[in-house]
Amino acid sequence: MIGSFFASDNTCEVCQAGYQSSCVHRVIMGSIGTQAQLLRVPLADGTLVATPELPPADLIPSLLTASDVLGTGWFGAVAAQAGPGKTVAVVGDGAVGLLAVLAAKQLGAERIIAMSRHEPRQELAREFGATDIVEERGDEGVARIKELTGGLGAHSVVEAVGTQESMMQAIRSASPGGHVGYVGVRAAR
Repeated sequence: MIGSFFASDNTCEVCQAGYQSSCVHRVIMGSIGTQAQLLRVPLADGTLVATPELPPADLIPSLLTASDVLGTGWFGAVAAQAGPGKTVAVVGDGAVGLLAVLAAKQLGAERIIAMSRHEPRQELAREFGATDIVEERGDEGVARIKELTGGLGAHSVVEAVGTQESMMQAIRSASPGGHVGYVGVRAAR
């Protein structure tokens, strides 16, 4: 069985709209000991997806990735309404941000702008489909995205960091009528 970071009932109004990570009955899986050998999963009928058979040991790391960062990056791109003909900007170059780049590419985005200051992550972003890299932040970052988009901003922006600054970066980088998918999780202090 494969599940996500949040357990969801998959029946409430929010889940039915496609936002299972915001389920009104959600349970954060990390809060209940998900690093254990065995786990009773709450809301299992709405959360878990059965594999046809026990996966081979070498496939399990990929399935774990699919259940966390890949799903999160994909959700961010879908929530931002990435798709054919769209310009997508991704704020954040961690695992979730990089997989949002990959998701935007798979969803058919025409142009993908990755905001990254780390050369190895920039290389991965390009491998995953980024057409442009923006290293600037704040006002300069917004200005650079606007410059790359003829002054309008991106149609779709994925916020994959979880800070106030990154959220403002995402909102200000979106075009009028654009969409922001936010999936960054603010760490507890």
